[in-house]
Amino acid sequence: MTNLSVVIITLNEERNIGRCLESVNDIADEIVVVDSYSTDDTEKICKLYGVKFIQHRFDGHIEQKNWAISQARYPHILSLDADEVLSPRLKASIKAVKENWEYDGYYFNRMTNYCGKWIRHSSWYPSRKLRLWDSRKGEWGGMNPHDRFILEKGATRKFLKGDLLHYSYYTIHQHIEQINKFSDIAAKSFYEVGRKASWFNILFHPFWRLFRDYIIKSGFMDGFYGLVISLNSAHETFLKYSKLRKLYKDAANASKNRICFFNSLKTWGGGEKWHYDLSTGLAKMGYNVFVYSHPRSELMKKIKDARVNHRAITVSNLSFLNPIKVMRLRRVFKRERVRTLVMNLSSDLKVAGIAARLAGVDNIIYKRANAIPVRNTFLNRFLYRRIITRMIANSEETKRSILANNPKLIHPSKIQVIYPGIELIDREKLKKKQIYRRRDGEIILGNAGRLSEEKGQIYLIHLAEILKERGIKFRILVAGTGKLKTWLKKQARLRNVHKEVLFLGFIDNVEQFYMDIDIFLLTSLWEGFGYVMVEAMAEKKPVIAFDIKSSAEVVHNGQTGFLVPRGNVEAMAQKVIELAENKKLRQEFGNKGYERVESLFTIDHTIEEVRDFITAENGGSHK
Repeated sequence: MTNLSVVIITLNEERNIGRCLESVNDIADEIVVVDSYSTDDTEKICKLYGVKFIQHRFDGHIEQKNWAISQARYPHILSLDADEVLSPRLKASIKAVKENWEYDGYYFNRMTNYCGKWIRHSSWYPSRKLRLWDSRKGEWGGMNPHDRFILEKGATRKFLKGDLLHYSYYTIHQHIEQINKFSDIAAKSFYEVGRKASWFNILFHPFWRLFRDYIIKSGFMDGFYGLVISLNSAHETFLKYSKLRKLYKDAANASKNRICFFNSLKTWGGGEKWHYDLSTGLAKMGYNVFVYSHPRSELMKKIKDARVNHRAITVSNLSFLNPIKVMRLRRVFKRERVRTLVMNLSSDLKVAGIAARLAGVDNIIYKRANAIPVRNTFLNRFLYRRIITRMIANSEETKRSILANNPKLIHPSKIQVIYPGIELIDREKLKKKQIYRRRDGEIILGNAGRLSEEKGQIYLIHLAEILKERGIKFRILVAGTGKLKTWLKKQARLRNVHKEVLFLGFIDNVEQFYMDIDIFLLTSLWEGFGYVMVEAMAEKKPVIAFDIKSSAEVVHNGQTGFLVPRGNVEAMAQKVIELAENKKLRQEFGNKGYERVESLFTIDHTIEEVRDFITAENGGSHK
């Protein structure tokens, strides 16, 4: 008797997974489910069946399935999708194989249920799938999203009787959504292997797909849904090649569009991380990028390590008064044929922005991340009206603050809100050493940021007083350093909460910090964008923050956390107690927060938005 591991990958499959597990429960010696952080009841249902449930970041269908089989105990694998079920006849065939395993791989037909109808024609049936095999004899390959298991040369295989039942789409709308998603993935996969998209491919292949599926393979025999499937398959083919052609056009434009990221700050912070992420991300996409930075800055070090073209420069707030430096930069911009200049420091704007204007650079982009209103001075009016062509604001609140003192400073249409992005980390690659080890019954509250007046850490001390008075068992962990560190520690001691409020200083492994806490608190009095809230939500932690307008752009009040009136510590304490006493609500907020980060605040999303913003046809006008 051969032991068999059934391996399944999932993401929000509560509608299907129970049916799938039920069909294999009596033939599996082990069931492994690798989940991409579902936010529904997938995990709960899986655990009812006693499966080995593992969460792992999804990097692609092929990558996820190869990683999943590495988690199986036995080398003989039955690989299923969550929406698939073994028919009784196929189950009997697999039981017979287990009794006498003779071949390296076994394949069988898959029959699909579409909107309640079994499809028996077109290219959907018979659709042969190799899903039962000795994992030592091959690996998943092919091209995303249409993966396939590839047996090594010389491997033996056999066809099994019985159908694999596939419950695909419950509505036509669901099918169309998936077509759009899969055509994106397929176009990118084609592009990565150098597949071309000629007009012939765009026009002929969809027509051929429709004719083949509906006429040659008798899709018309499946009635109305046979027509729908055939048309949608042709549409997917059209989208795939059209999107592939667009990728090549974008790459051609990218090679012509010389982009300069200019950041002269020596220290490392959010702005420098943004420049690093964007410059390296666009360089990987084929854009012609180089970076100006301080010669001894952390940004310069990281840019060198990433092998991105770079230049060294030092800039002060008065460098724009030095005509030699301005003209030297002008010559560089002309020689390098720079078409886009991106900056986020006012000192850089004054010197590099003016040099770029003199050099005839088309796109002079200034990113602003501070929600403090711009002063209405003669110099700022000159820079914003005559030098800057467009702006990036990191939040709607930052955009409002730009025009607060002068609504005519720059036309609002030239300001684009693009949220900063975060890279979602694979938790399994993190070190497991805890930053703080909780005591029995404690609720762990966390805060991260520079220790300064605007970050409002003094309110954490007031919060600790209230929680301690009400008998709540808690600790507040404060990550970060700054000029108020000594004063804040003294205030905590004076109010007798120094044992409850722990100042940890700079934390290198910030992901582990967020993993160790239960609730994240933001007491900032103003923020351009609460990046630390996104970091906490990425680790599935609920957030309680002062409502300073920009916070509402990150936290969905009552869904991913709570917003309380600015400076109202009593209201914050009430929400802390509410979450402290309700673990289920914390988990619900955490899951929804992670889902919000995935949809709005990933670095890939940010890079794509900035790319589209930079390459907009009318972006470089000085009019």
